Amino acid sequence: MDLLTIQHAYQQAKEQFSVADLIFPDVKILLILESPHREEIKHHTPLAGSSGRSVSKVLFDGQQNTPLGLLLKENRDEEPYCRLGILNVCSFPLQAAAIPDRKWREDHAEFVQAAEKVRVGNEKDVYRNETWNAFQETMLQDFKQRLKVLLNQPLVIVPCGRFAQKQFRLADVHSSKWRVVNDVPHPSYNSWAKERYRGQITEVVEAVAEV
Repeated sequence: MDLLTIQHAYQQAKEQFSVADLIFPDVKILLILESPHREEIKHHTPLAGSSGRSVSKVLFDGQQNTPLGLLLKENRDEEPYCRLGILNVCSFPLQAAAIPDRKWREDHAEFVQAAEKVRVGNEKDVYRNETWNAFQETMLQDFKQRLKVLLNQPLVIVPCGRFAQKQFRLADVHSSKWRVVNDVPHPSYNSWAKERYRGQITEVVEAVAEV
């Protein structure tokens, strides 16, 4: 697939399967995640499934069991929830299983495959497959545009997991008003509660407590 074809399919996927970022005017802490999955599509909210539940438990000392995305959406005018934001690198699912339209998946099989390959290919910045490169380039342009809107916002930015960390690095968008917490894992599989990540997670929890 050439770049123009990829861009067209990307726009279609955005229009049909996107989950909007959850960012309020007073946002102070921004979690950057990979992409929505089934629960996010169902609720039209990022971090609406088990990963979001894991984040809520950690950030609020076990006092919250509601997935973070739903918690923020339901309490958008209250502190500290209005200070927290969630931004996905890709606003539609990168995993075929989470795209709800089977016919669309079949009709765009090469595009869907490229999305899945880029999702897991975090050891390389550039791929041998030009379709995968075209997908990543298109995704990055969209991601950059959403980051640049926040350039003047004082933020603690938390890229979660290898994919988000890689794409945030490749986006190469910087602000003197941002502080980045590095090496935070994706919250799936309850990884935020693991001892090996205690230092990074403590930094995130302390940042939330300060807002």
